[in-house]
Amino acid sequence: MKKIYLVTNDKIWFSGKKYTSNNDLNNIITCLNKDFNINLICRKSSKKLNFELTENCKYLDLAKINDNSLDVILISITPYNFFVLFYLLFIKGISVKGFVYLRSDGFLEYRYRYGFIGYFIYFIMFSLIKKKLKILSCSKYFTNVKVSNILHPSELDQKWKNYQEIETKSKADFLYIGRFKKDKGAYYLAKIFKDFLKEYKLIVLGNDKKFIPKKFHANNICYRASTSDLAELIKIYDSTKIFILPSYIEGFPKVISESLARLRPVIIFEEIKHVIHERDGIFVSERNEESLRETINYILKNYIEIQEKIKKNYFFTKENFRKELLEAIKI
Repeated sequence: MKKIYLVTNDKIWFSGKKYTSNNDLNNIITCLNKDFNINLICRKSSKKLNFELTENCKYLDLAKINDNSLDVILISITPYNFFVLFYLLFIKGISVKGFVYLRSDGFLEYRYRYGFIGYFIYFIMFSLIKKKLKILSCSKYFTNVKVSNILHPSELDQKWKNYQEIETKSKADFLYIGRFKKDKGAYYLAKIFKDFLKEYKLIVLGNDKKFIPKKFHANNICYRASTSDLAELIKIYDSTKIFILPSYIEGFPKVISESLARLRPVIIFEEIKHVIHERDGIFVSERNEESLRETINYILKNYIEIQEKIKKNYFFTKENFRKELLEAIKI
């Protein structure tokens, strides 16, 4: 079986079993492990994290790699991943080929977080990595990215589409799942619910309340830590009426596919309207109270009709993602 080196910025907690902070890495490893012997290059965590890495993979100490050539996949462009590639190429003198998998628009992400300096730093990392590795992307709309094959990351299987188990009584009006970051639109979302949409209840999943600045706390906003339990996650989707994604930088967010699989309409904003992919049930709003209220009112008045249309969507599944990934890399 061919050996492949998977480089990730994610921290992993090692103690017999392996745990990480999100399920993306496990999904990628699952897609590859039947065809490749996976060697993992990553950072170590000092505490146990939420998501178990259920698939076989071997952790490698970067300094102990002695191969003359490596086939690699970098998951995103980050300072750590950039350092790993630089170290392998110029410190160890190893021949490296393979791919970098882009899951979001790094140029926009670094600009939103760090301004022009961030954009410039990302440009330097992007330029070197692009010379050495081929680009895999989940969107053709990313800055400076031109690719022919697009990946559609997904973890959907038949469990997600068991409509008979979908709850009809909602405990909250809106759900957002994701990191509480400015570029993810979380600051904007918390502010608009706190100041203007006070009559609606919002659940923010993936963030412990004690880590959220107090200025974003409100009686109608419930902050909850992320869950690795699939059944619990599905119940959380079912317990809300509408999923809202305020992000500025998405490529192909899995949360939209998951929301639609549970027949929950989705509200996004103009910056990421490219994520619709001709799917019913996704509504684009402007970033102001009037437009958002208009969108909300339309969805609530036509809720059952919208759900029936969602059922006819094409759903991108985990098996689809696996086939796309293996076809794209062809190492």
